[in-house]
Amino acid sequence: MKFAPIIGCALMIATPAVAAPQWVEDLCWSKAARIAFMGRGDREHFIANCIADHTPPPTTKRNKKRRY
Repeated sequence: MKFAPIIGCALMIATPAVAAPQWVEDLCWSKAARIAFMGRGDREHFIANCIADHTPPPTTKRNKKRRY
């Protein structure tokens, strides 16, 4: 059980490709700072949509295997 935090950190570091570029996150956080949100999850929803809108699509082709 004392190795669980180390394994958790290793798993977080192992997947940097799914993160948005830093400039996208900075842009979205600065936009969110200028807006007054009413609901509890509105800011997170806005930031998630902003990051999705400004993140470039993947450039590699997916392997289209048939999965049954």
